[in-house]
Amino acid sequence: MTAPLIYVPASELAGYQQIPSHLAARSPFSGADVCALAGLAVAPGGHRSRFDDDLWDFVDLADAPRMMRPSEKRWDFGHIPNPRWRLTAKEFLMALLAPEHEAVVALPHALRTPMNPTTLRIVLRELGHWLSFLGSAGVESLAEVMQEHCDAYRQFRTEVGLKTARRPRTAPVTPGGLIVTLKPVKYLSFYTELFTAGGYAAGFEPWKGKTVSQVVGWKPPASNTTPAVPDELFQPLMAAALYLMDTLGEPVAQEFSQVKYWLAHPGTGPSTVSAQKLGLIRAEIDRYAAEGIPLARSSAQQVKNRLTQGWSPDDPLLKVNYGRLMRGVTNFSFLQPKDMAKVRPALQAAVEAVGLAEPYGRDPALIPTYDTGDLVPWTAQPLSSADVRQLAYMVNAACRIVVSAISGMRSSEMDELTDTSPLPPVDVPGGTQRYRLASKLIKHKAFGGIREEWVVLEPAWKAVKMASRLARDDYGAHAFSPGDMSGAIEAVRRFVNSEAGARLGLAPIPDGPITTQMLRQTLAMEMSQRPGGLLAAKIHLKHLRVATTEGYSNRPGGSQAALLAEVRKAEQKHHLELTAQAFRDFQAGQLPAGPGARDLIAAFEHIDEQLKDFAAGEPSVLESERRLENLLRQQSKHLHVQAANYCWFRDPGKALCLKLAGRTGESRPLAGMCDSARCPQATHHPCHKPVWLSAAGNTQSLIDNPRIGKAERLRLVPERDRALAVVADIDSAHPGP
Repeated sequence: MTAPLIYVPASELAGYQQIPSHLAARSPFSGADVCALAGLAVAPGGHRSRFDDDLWDFVDLADAPRMMRPSEKRWDFGHIPNPRWRLTAKEFLMALLAPEHEAVVALPHALRTPMNPTTLRIVLRELGHWLSFLGSAGVESLAEVMQEHCDAYRQFRTEVGLKTARRPRTAPVTPGGLIVTLKPVKYLSFYTELFTAGGYAAGFEPWKGKTVSQVVGWKPPASNTTPAVPDELFQPLMAAALYLMDTLGEPVAQEFSQVKYWLAHPGTGPSTVSAQKLGLIRAEIDRYAAEGIPLARSSAQQVKNRLTQGWSPDDPLLKVNYGRLMRGVTNFSFLQPKDMAKVRPALQAAVEAVGLAEPYGRDPALIPTYDTGDLVPWTAQPLSSADVRQLAYMVNAACRIVVSAISGMRSSEMDELTDTSPLPPVDVPGGTQRYRLASKLIKHKAFGGIREEWVVLEPAWKAVKMASRLARDDYGAHAFSPGDMSGAIEAVRRFVNSEAGARLGLAPIPDGPITTQMLRQTLAMEMSQRPGGLLAAKIHLKHLRVATTEGYSNRPGGSQAALLAEVRKAEQKHHLELTAQAFRDFQAGQLPAGPGARDLIAAFEHIDEQLKDFAAGEPSVLESERRLENLLRQQSKHLHVQAANYCWFRDPGKALCLKLAGRTGESRPLAGMCDSARCPQATHHPCHKPVWLSAAGNTQSLIDNPRIGKAERLRLVPERDRALAVVADIDSAHPGP
């Protein structure tokens, strides 16, 4: 058959018809409560859809994750005009929701794990496209479907897609996207015996013998393909986010609380006002004039409303928010015309005397700029309520960036954070505290997620507390608005790159994509590649690995355990790359230096001998590379990256750090006690030379400082000489410029 050249939406096919009652009654799910059958909890008194309804509304699901949008809770089957196919679609989705139903259990190929309702909403959408395609191709019964229809649909979705006059396609279809498209096409064959109105012909299965992944040619990537955030983006972004949270957050939160207060107390407009109340209003007007306090300016919407009500554009009180003034002494937000006339002269005189100004940020506190620390007002001019709300959203977005970047939480997990998520700090030995966030783990878990806790650094904990103060009322008790990081990133970038950001000394944030997944990958890469796993080198925080992994080694399946697995995988890859580079240097005649150089050279010579068995011909090149990688991987397992050396931790008994600490039974070196100039398992390479040169230079500066005592200078001389000796050792082992 030939694929149709255009896509005909279901709404443009045959007119809507009711499902024949005799078919609906025969369905094994007829009359069933959808949520009860699927085991989905509904809020007390909430709406419950029936199987026979053409609109399944899950608006009152009790456990729905916050990332589930309202549109995803409305499943409209009415857009499938063929009544028999509409019944089939409802039975198909009900079977995916309730795989333990007796009518589904009997099917040999049915899926046995309940599908998440969020995923099933996508299945319904794609199923509608497939059925509309069949209708536009002239197919009247699913029993008529053949492999040619399936192949034509695949070609159609790949080459033409769903391009219509109202929705042109802007990006090519990826194999991963085609998997979502074709799954309903294939999965319908698993439930043929279940469908009351008939399904595919007996024995027919699209692309029989192949999975959907094989059909579209999709293979899972060998490693995480999400890139880390480039340094030129990450550094100014994190610097700005931390500054906005710590420095600008408090004054913005105070003004935002005032905005919310005035919105929550709109006041009233009485029909009559007593003489006493009018006297209080006049006295307040006089106070403003006497103290030189500008009257509050009305919002643009308020001015528009007044013009609609018949106010003159030339009225001197048109832009005066006199309701704010009156609510300072009464509960009135406006006056009737007869009472307004009694206070109008005083108001007009006050406006002429002191003028108008925005009501918020009139006496701004001083805060230090980011670059120089000079004290400046936190806002350059008074702000309207809209300005304050915009600033609150921006600082809230900065808090979300902080939580994402230094905790590794996914978007779905941050969406579940509330004002009660920051748990009380726990004191730990050493005079420090551990900070925890309570949320939900959503991904790969049953619908609604499970309770989980994250051990985080203090800035992430403080960020959630600040975000809760800056959350809009429509967030409920949640700290952040639901959704991905893109909106938060752009809000912070716009502010930082504006005149306001420059006034506060913030470095501009360049253009470029930044997502939650990229921030999570950046965290994993920083922990795996930085010596000791220090993200503190960039944002001046504490040791990250301890805070992020403590308490999670015994929580299999936890979110941070999954992050730690990503870190370890990235760490192994990085260590293999470093070992391979050291081996290539060895082959080029550039030998390692340091006390452990002899053992490392011997290990590399052994690897070199192992490779000599392979000829250099083309057919054996790939096998030789694989053998080299396997040999180097064994060596890289012993590598521990330090700031000034590589530690090849083969034998704990030889580790100088463990001997000094009296803990020779440890399985990892003690980085804080490393003395690589004397440890027999430490080596130095060209990448470490700048560290030792810096140490020697800093020590020499102290020696030359006349304020340093003579005895201390004498003690520092051997330290300088040892650093210079290491530099000389590196230079002698690595000849050349």
